[in-house]
Amino acid sequence: MKSTYRILPILLFFIGCLGFSQTPEQQKMIDKALRMRDSIMECMNLEEMLQQANAKEKNLEQKKNSNINAEPITNATKNEDKYWKNTLASENNRFKNWHNGEADLVYNYRYDSQKDAVEYVKVGVITSDGSILLNPTMKVPVVQPLHNFKNSNNFFDIHDSDVYQYSNGGAGFKLNSYILVYKNEKQIGILTIGNSVKVTRNLLTPGDLYFGDEGYLLSWVYVDEACSIKANENWKGDLSNTGTPLLVETSVSYDLSFKPGWNLVKTEIIGTHEFPNAPEEDRSRYKKHEHTIVDTIPDEAIYFFRSTL
Repeated sequence: MKSTYRILPILLFFIGCLGFSQTPEQQKMIDKALRMRDSIMECMNLEEMLQQANAKEKNLEQKKNSNINAEPITNATKNEDKYWKNTLASENNRFKNWHNGEADLVYNYRYDSQKDAVEYVKVGVITSDGSILLNPTMKVPVVQPLHNFKNSNNFFDIHDSDVYQYSNGGAGFKLNSYILVYKNEKQIGILTIGNSVKVTRNLLTPGDLYFGDEGYLLSWVYVDEACSIKANENWKGDLSNTGTPLLVETSVSYDLSFKPGWNLVKTEIIGTHEFPNAPEEDRSRYKKHEHTIVDTIPDEAIYFFRSTL
C-alpha cells in the first residue's frame, strides 16, 4: 500500500498536465489515469477504515492496561484480537449486541475527488434490533468495462493478466467485497459476509491478502449486461511480506458467468502453506483460490460488522 501513496501524486500531476486541449490518444490516457486514481482512492478509503478500527483497538487496550496489572499476551491471543476487536458476528442473520439503532447498508461505486465523498446506492438496512435485511435492487449508475478487471482485481491473485478470458468484455461491471454501513449520512462501519472472521478481513487488507486461513468471502457484483470472466493459473513464486523469500505454489481459478443486474461471487480459500517459524506477516499462504457464482447467500454464512467509529 505504500506504493499506492507514491503513485497517486504522480497520477494527479499527470492528469493536471494534460488538462488543456488533448488529442484523442491523450484523452484515452487521461481516462485511464482517472480510472486508476478512483480505484486507488477507494482502496485508500477502505484501508483508512481498517486503520481507524485498529487505532480504536489500541486506545481501548491502553485504557484497559492502565487499570490492571499488565500480563504477557501470547502471539495467538494478539492474532485473535486483530480479527475480533470492534467486530460483531451475526447469529441467524442478526447481531445480538447491536446498539447503533437503524442503519443503512450501502454499496459504494465511486469516489468523487472533487466532493471528497463516496457515492453509493442503498442495498439494505440493519434494523434497530440488529436484524440484517440485504436486498440490492437499485441500478449502479457508474460502472467500468468488464475487461478492465485485470487492472482492478483487488484480490491480486492472478500474476499473468493474459490468462483472463472475457465474454462481452465491454459490459459495465462493478465488484465490492464489502458493504458500507451508514447512519445519519455518516459511515459507522463495514459489513462483510462469509464463514470466517479471518478470511473476511484478510481479503480486504493489503498485506494479508495471501494468508492461508481457510474459508470464503462473498462479493457483490453489478453488471449491466450478461458477461463472464474465466481464468486459470498455476503459479510458483515469492509471496513474502518481510523480504525473506517465501516460495509457494498457488492455484487460482475464476469461473464467473454474470446475469444482468446483481450477482454474488464466492471466493474460497482452500488449503494452507504453514510457516510456523516465520514472522506473523508470513505465518501462512493460501494454496488455492476458487472464485465462483452462487445464487443466494448460503444458509450458514455469517455477517461480520466492523466498526470504524
